[in-house]
Amino acid sequence: MKRIFIYSSILAIIFLHSCASIPASTTTLTQEILKQADEMNTLNISLINQLYATRKEQVNSFITNEYTPALLDNFAKNLPDSLDYKKELPNILISIVPIINRKKDSIQTILDTEQGQLISQLNTNYTAFNTAGTSLQNLIDSAVKLKTEEKSVMTAVQNLTNGKVNISEAETKLDSLLTQSGSTFSKLLEISSALNTN
Repeated sequence: MKRIFIYSSILAIIFLHSCASIPASTTTLTQEILKQADEMNTLNISLINQLYATRKEQVNSFITNEYTPALLDNFAKNLPDSLDYKKELPNILISIVPIINRKKDSIQTILDTEQGQLISQLNTNYTAFNTAGTSLQNLIDSAVKLKTEEKSVMTAVQNLTNGKVNISEAETKLDSLLTQSGSTFSKLLEISSALNTN
């Protein structure tokens, strides 16, 4: 029974040893990358908000300094000469202010829509990256844990056999045996296929 346990342990070690080696520091590195991605997404959203706040200020400046004077000038050209401007100014403003507000609101709405779409796309990309990163993190954590377990099993086998079993040599022999048996099985399948076709 003890011999079966030893052989089983050796096979398990060889299997574990054949897995790719991943340094334990890799898990810390991927955690740091995911943390940086969080900070980068927050920074990108902040920059977009700042960009669109600046654009909205530029729209307000344009409406106040260029659009409104041009609209008033154009409006004044169409008024009859007999009109008393001072007396009619409140009525003129009542007519013009809604036009100005509609123009300003339409431009601001376009900017708000663009801003929302950009932030939505950033969040979608971040979510996809974060999901992939978390899956990678879990995979790396599992590989590191597997490597730690492998070392523990190897130490236990060495202690159990008092160092009489050379695991590297057993691994090499097992690889050779598996390669040979795979070739033999492949030849048997070819013979079987040839017999079935005749």
